[in-house]
Amino acid sequence: MRSSGSGAAIPFGCSDVDTPFALVRIDDRLIHGQVTVAWGTWLEPGRIVLANDEVASTPWRRELYADSDTLGAAVSVVSLAEFCEAAREERWKGEKLLVVVESPADLLRIIEGGVRVPCANVGGMHFATGKRELLPYVYVDDSDVAAMAAIAARGTGLFAQDVPQSNPVDLVPILAECGREHRKEPNARA
Repeated sequence: MRSSGSGAAIPFGCSDVDTPFALVRIDDRLIHGQVTVAWGTWLEPGRIVLANDEVASTPWRRELYADSDTLGAAVSVVSLAEFCEAAREERWKGEKLLVVVESPADLLRIIEGGVRVPCANVGGMHFATGKRELLPYVYVDDSDVAAMAAIAARGTGLFAQDVPQSNPVDLVPILAECGREHRKEPNARA
């Protein structure tokens, strides 16, 4: 682990010199206080990119997020396909990006779209019916676990960290354990 000047620890390899991403974050609340104030203050990105099909296709939501107070960072709201195209074309070359997606499935689509993501932060996946707790701020269902396993299998590190001041948790061993528990057969009863 390494620390920034503010004392936050992030896993090695998550600030890769070959990528413009200061942070790629899965957060079902999208852009909100933890993203703009906590992570934005710590990382000082030049741009926050919200990659979400639903928000990008809904004019009033797109405008709402694009106009959010991000402590001076520009905001781009794009679909997942637009994000992949922009990343491949290096549209934001030279900018320090904080990228936010809503779900592991969205991150997997970006990776499958040809975008190299060395490491991703799982910051907020909140409780919903059918989800189980991995960590106090990470709740998953089977489709989330499958998407995260596919992401990890493609070489992207996954760490959970809600705010920069908390310690990162490597999710790969937790997901492996989750998979083992899911594959166990229930005890046969006589």
